[in-house]
Amino acid sequence: MERSWQDVLDRFHYGIYLVTISADGGYNGMIASWLTQVSHDPPLVALAIRTNRLSHSQIRQSGRFGINLLPKNLISLVKHFKIPDWQHKFDNIDYELSLQGHPVLNEALGYLDCAVERIIDAGDHTLFIARITSGELKRSGQALSSIEYPGVYRGDR
Repeated sequence: MERSWQDVLDRFHYGIYLVTISADGGYNGMIASWLTQVSHDPPLVALAIRTNRLSHSQIRQSGRFGINLLPKNLISLVKHFKIPDWQHKFDNIDYELSLQGHPVLNEALGYLDCAVERIIDAGDHTLFIARITSGELKRSGQALSSIEYPGVYRGDR
């Protein structure tokens, strides 16, 4: 990608979400920003994940994932979910399981459970189109976004 284009894309605003997966006898969580609602009826979201990520293969295999809507005050937790050992991402984290068995942080503003309906190859990412099967707004508050998050995702790591 041309650097001038990437410099513009770096300034796009996104939400910062915790995507959770129940897979391989454990729970995984990844920070995601390329996630959006794409339909009201049926209720659908789209999630883009780089093809070389473990979460990518776990979602492909399970066909399900959860989304935690993070409050602004949890920005320090983002780093915790970037550790390489996925089997320890929920150590010392307070959470409950959603109706579909995905971890929901006790401090999350809300969550959604999603079932994958379509998988679309999209360059170095895969676009998972998923139906919302359950969810709940647990508390009010402002959601974490790329405005507060100092990192920039360029997809090369």
